[in-house]
Amino acid sequence: MYEDTALKAYKRKIHWQVLLVIIIVLIFVINVAGLFAGAVFYKEFCVLNTRTSLERFNPLKSRLQRGLQTKNWHSTNIQSPFGYYLKGTYLPYAEPSNKTVIIVHGIAANRLMSLWYVNIYLDQGYNVLIYDSRAHGESGGTSTTWGFYEKYDLEGWVKWVASEHPKGVIGVHGISMGAATALMQAQLNESSKQVDFYIIDSAYSNLEDLLTKQIGAAVNSHNPLWIKTLLKYSSAVAYIQNRFFYEDVSPIHAVETVTTPILYLHGETDPLVPVSMSHQLYAATKGYRQIHTFPDTGHAMAIFDSQAEYRNVITHFIETTTK
Repeated sequence: MYEDTALKAYKRKIHWQVLLVIIIVLIFVINVAGLFAGAVFYKEFCVLNTRTSLERFNPLKSRLQRGLQTKNWHSTNIQSPFGYYLKGTYLPYAEPSNKTVIIVHGIAANRLMSLWYVNIYLDQGYNVLIYDSRAHGESGGTSTTWGFYEKYDLEGWVKWVASEHPKGVIGVHGISMGAATALMQAQLNESSKQVDFYIIDSAYSNLEDLLTKQIGAAVNSHNPLWIKTLLKYSSAVAYIQNRFFYEDVSPIHAVETVTTPILYLHGETDPLVPVSMSHQLYAATKGYRQIHTFPDTGHAMAIFDSQAEYRNVITHFIETTTK
């Protein structure tokens, strides 16, 4: 009887040990699979394609070259606090001016994209600085971080402009990822107040929320749990690779402390970044802000679809906030 009891106890012990091993193996396999899927997503999302498929900007190359040759435009660069160099082009106004706007392009673009916007400011007597963001164009960096490290690069350009024009007026105009970058830099600006206004076109309010919506729409899934799980693994890979989490990219958190004037612009039929995100940002902004939306307009397309209206809204905002 004693031997039967001891044998049963031993078998139970073996059973639980085997079960524990199976659970550990399953957890290991699931995490390995999750990290692998996360790494694939991270590479596609943050590393690949930032310097490819730029043919749409080819017509702007000749304009840049003409400006460099005939309009006193000139190349410039600064070193990022993270070691790589950022390449830019400075477009001075025809007469000496201490007013400058920095234009920050979107994902998978370069400074050529910013040429679509420069006349808005040159016509108002502003100098314009355009530059290639981290891991884009001619700038260094091996991956994009959707605004997390880019905000510090933008801060470097703001300091460069401030050194060129002490006590001058500085504005920042960001498009899409550039807009999110500008909003997060605006939080840094609270201590220095070097930037006087922000023009924010098609910004996302929170990167994880945007990715959850976009992935769900792409695969027609109404259950975000697996998407959020994938993003957590991918975010872990982002931290391993570049020491940032997707959740760190949260412009809506940044604007809660921003008092510099902000103008939000957004297309009402934007399929990439919902217009509701600009309304969320507007509601969360601590300081003076305005919002203007464009009916029947897609992602960052107002500059083309409603060019005169786009220009007039910006001009009126700047006149109102810098007088």
